[in-house]
Amino acid sequence: MRHLLGFLGGAIFLAAGSTAVEAADPVFCTARISGKDVALAYDRDEDGLRDHFSMREIVFTRWGRDNCPSYVVLRSLTPELTDEQRTPFCLRHDQESDSIIGIDLGERDSYGRCERPSRSFCQRVNQTKNAAVAMTGAAARGTVRGLQALPDGSGAVIISGSSGYISGALSSIGGAAATVAASPVLAAGAAVSVVAVGGTVYACRESDG
Repeated sequence: MRHLLGFLGGAIFLAAGSTAVEAADPVFCTARISGKDVALAYDRDEDGLRDHFSMREIVFTRWGRDNCPSYVVLRSLTPELTDEQRTPFCLRHDQESDSIIGIDLGERDSYGRCERPSRSFCQRVNQTKNAAVAMTGAAARGTVRGLQALPDGSGAVIISGSSGYISGALSSIGGAAATVAASPVLAAGAAVSVVAVGGTVYACRESDG
């Protein structure tokens, strides 16, 4: 899935908040994404900035070409989410290209990377609030077996299992959730997790390579 983020190459993102916004004096940095150096920027005067990354990362990002704080990279990959909504996600790092190649579900290490690396990745499959709202409502009502809220304060709901099981579960909700069930992402891969958070739906499954 190394082509997943290829469109980012050479682009400049301003990751000062949950979405791209202007900043008076942005700090520019470089992130290694899908084997390419990508220029990003963030606001050094942002409130609570130091809450987003560890002292180890503060030292690490002072030098080297790959010097963007991990939260800046994560924001650039998930511009539709707030920092709280990003809680379930970590940066998936590829050792061969020594770069970030996407996001996954899991705990983060001191550099924002997935603490327990896996072969899975998360891909946005729907960004209409109707699907996410339908899944959240079904989880609250307990009408779909296996669909539950994550206990991390992100507001995310998740369902995991085989692609066939998840497609059936989402189809039973109907409406926009049924549209997600028909996504080609769910058709490929045996083990899948579908996450609805912040009005967006992600499918996380094992990669092909």
